[in-house]
Amino acid sequence: MNADIIASLTYLATMLLGFSARIKGSSFGKWHHAAFAATCITGAVAVVLHPTVAHIIPATALMVLPFTRPRISRVHDAVALIGAVGWGMVVW
Repeated sequence: MNADIIASLTYLATMLLGFSARIKGSSFGKWHHAAFAATCITGAVAVVLHPTVAHIIPATALMVLPFTRPRISRVHDAVALIGAVGWGMVVW
């Protein structure tokens, strides 16, 4: 399987875990952080194996996400959505 597809699926799984935590009103902190680490690793591998300009959007989103506050504002959600669109552009 293509590294870009694996990275985008890992990103999607992490995003769905965060979305389910938002809906449930609880925190999956350890699981979400482990999934985020896996997303960063698979994203870095995808960039190394197949570098394109399209990787700029999801890579930027991954760098910005830790500095946003998911429970206080919706900036975390917006950045995550922009990153998902970026991965869609990479895979397309």
